[in-house]
Amino acid sequence: MFTDMRIKFLHFIRKHKKIVFIIICIWAIVFIINLLLKNYEPEPELQTTYTPHTSVMDTKSSVSKSTSEPIEQMIEEYVKNCNEANWQKAFDMLSDACKEYSFQNDIKEFMKYVYTKMPTEKRYAIQDYSNDGNTYIYQIKYTDDLLATGLTNSVYQYTEEKMVFKRQKDGSIEMAVGNFVDFGEIKNISENDYVKVDVKSVIKYYSTEVYNVKITNRTPNTIVFADGQEKNEIQLNLKSSDARDRMEAQNEDGIILGPNESKNITLSFQKFYDNKDDSQSITFGAIRVMEKYSGTENVSEEVIQSEIQNAIAKFSVNIPVIYED
Repeated sequence: MFTDMRIKFLHFIRKHKKIVFIIICIWAIVFIINLLLKNYEPEPELQTTYTPHTSVMDTKSSVSKSTSEPIEQMIEEYVKNCNEANWQKAFDMLSDACKEYSFQNDIKEFMKYVYTKMPTEKRYAIQDYSNDGNTYIYQIKYTDDLLATGLTNSVYQYTEEKMVFKRQKDGSIEMAVGNFVDFGEIKNISENDYVKVDVKSVIKYYSTEVYNVKITNRTPNTIVFADGQEKNEIQLNLKSSDARDRMEAQNEDGIILGPNESKNITLSFQKFYDNKDDSQSITFGAIRVMEKYSGTENVSEEVIQSEIQNAIAKFSVNIPVIYED
């Protein structure tokens, strides 16, 4: 039976050899094409949404190429100098205002700061954080070089900071670190028969504003600006009518002037630079000219309230803090 089937198969092949040949050729061509496509299949490209020059605070805002390229170069040079301990070169890259108001023009203070961000040689990644006119705030993330240090017995850690870049009128770009953004002279004075308040300047960091104020007592009595006994003693007023309370310094007993005394004080308020709500004025809302003042430590509430009620004068002072950049 097997022989009979073989004879019939060979007879079929001879009778239809052209059709069989064509079928074999087509199959061979399809096989070869499939083999070639498999061998030359393109490698899939990595898809990423990383856009280092688009603001994370406002995705519609991005930094132009003419500005982003020099910013990238400055960051690269700055990190390289810090990694190589070229402290003076790194320090010289900063704006004069940043050097003065963040580091008191002291390179040792700058070195202390750098060690908090880059205690060892670091790699970095950048991200545009927010933009305001000609001011560009970048978030810089520092990581260890894992290829150099290895992963054995190590924990992935990173540090980060904000760098601020400001394009000047001459086209140059100034760089600042340490969250420093701006410095402005204000020079606004308010005075009456009891006090003189001179708001001299402000230092703007990314998340705080610090005002330098000189206050003078013109009386032979004690004057209390703030001791925690009244509401809204010192506030920063914003354009939206929102108000921010003063951030009290550690170990501060209050802001109190003796007879005919003058003091230079700093007033800090939490205020994010990119919240688009400009500062308008500072209000000293509970100034008290005291006939007698016993302080607040180890003093009964009854005595405190009695002295406040018997104050010679109680008033508020509001001083504009707007300045031209």
